[in-house]
Amino acid sequence: MLLSLVGDALWIIAMSIMASATLAAWRRIDPETRVPLQFALSGAPTFRLKRNIALLLIPAAAFVLGLGLVAFNRNAAANMEQAVILFGVRATAAALITIGHLRWLKAAMDLLQSEGALKP
Repeated sequence: MLLSLVGDALWIIAMSIMASATLAAWRRIDPETRVPLQFALSGAPTFRLKRNIALLLIPAAAFVLGLGLVAFNRNAAANMEQAVILFGVRATAAALITIGHLRWLKAAMDLLQSEGALKP
């Protein structure tokens, strides 16, 4: 039970970090700006979407994944080994998704800054 609550807290922290960074980027990007989602090995953008979709895609996917993990955690048998494993999966996934989102957002913002597409 305690590990489940700590796992929930970690997801809440991860989602709040992603939401905060996304909101800061949202305020600096014009609505019609196409934000890069994917980069080539050279660092050039290969795929772009409008700001609304691009900035909300990763946090929304993380939210859905988090809900899935919560549902799976609630339906799992109540033995300590499974609780520890599920806690590890939830904690690791929350951290990795948050780090991935922040790295992508920094790369996208740096590119948009170099293109002059950001508000001050």
